[in-house]
Amino acid sequence: MIRTLDFIFALFGLVIAMPFLIILYIIGLFDTGSPIFMQERVGRHKKPFTLIKFRTMKVDTASVASHLASTASITAFGSFLRKTKLDELPQLWNVLKGEMSLVGPRPGLFNQSELT
Repeated sequence: MIRTLDFIFALFGLVIAMPFLIILYIIGLFDTGSPIFMQERVGRHKKPFTLIKFRTMKVDTASVASHLASTASITAFGSFLRKTKLDELPQLWNVLKGEMSLVGPRPGLFNQSELT
């Protein structure tokens, strides 16, 4: 039941938000040159998957938990995306694929053992 609701809401959200996602993608191209950020995360039953988000930091920033990265790495547009949580919208694709749920624990990095 939960998976069905996740699928329906994620599909609906992606369809409705698609024009907005395209605009954010284009702005991100000008901001960092590479607007999509992908990172391996630990999913349910410790199964790895690739999390998709809008990039909020410079391309050459180390791939670590965001609280460990330098705040100087966050771009102006990235700061806006983070404050409005719009950087998370592409994760609807992960929900649609069944890698995440709309409700539940946040998928951690492999080096965050306390979260797995």
